[in-house]
Amino acid sequence: MILIFDYFETIVHNISMDFNRGLKVLWEKYYKDKCSFQEISNFGDELFEHMLKVHGEGKEYAFVKEELPEYAKKYGGEVVQMSPEEEADFLMRCNEMEPMPAIPDALDEFKKLGIPMYVLSNSGFTAEALSIALERLGIRKNFGGIWSSADFGRIKPCRDFFEMAIQKALAEHPNERREDIVFIGDTYATDVVGANRAGLSAIWMNHKREDNEEHLPIHCIYAPSELTEVVKSIQGGGNP
Repeated sequence: MILIFDYFETIVHNISMDFNRGLKVLWEKYYKDKCSFQEISNFGDELFEHMLKVHGEGKEYAFVKEELPEYAKKYGGEVVQMSPEEEADFLMRCNEMEPMPAIPDALDEFKKLGIPMYVLSNSGFTAEALSIALERLGIRKNFGGIWSSADFGRIKPCRDFFEMAIQKALAEHPNERREDIVFIGDTYATDVVGANRAGLSAIWMNHKREDNEEHLPIHCIYAPSELTEVVKSIQGGGNP
């Protein structure tokens, strides 16, 4: 068995999210003499709408590679260069985060069982930044590879994005098969449908108790505390 997890609202919970918290620090350091904060905040809103349009095309809009240059183009100066640590700082200012309830204990249990674990995330932030955030939250140790759409350029449910993760995980664990991989995520349209199309078993962390619209053969749970039992059931041959 191999487990591949979604990131936000699967292993990490956003307590609160406000892009302006990160943008304020960026503005104070690089753009305070070029524009007001309200101006750059309004421009950030424009870029957010652009990101949604890009997502509608199945692509990612990477923060460091694609968004930061737009601020320099708009207000002048050099393009801001961010290290992965600085990118993680920005991410964690915008997103007040904590591990999902019961997830740290579940991850520790899966690690004791010898189950390899990975992360596949739709995020405008790079895998390195996501990894640093997990390290700060104390759960990075449980995972092998972490993959972000910011690096890949496409977002779930893109089959190629899933396939990249599948092939890398299987290359590291040649005794496992595609049929042994379980994807765990909270968003039906991207995580559940995407995993199904990629030929993976799926556990849907269905926080909102939504309908399985396509009647897919999945394992549905309503709280993270249910995850350990379901994974052990699948490992033992349990069916959806």
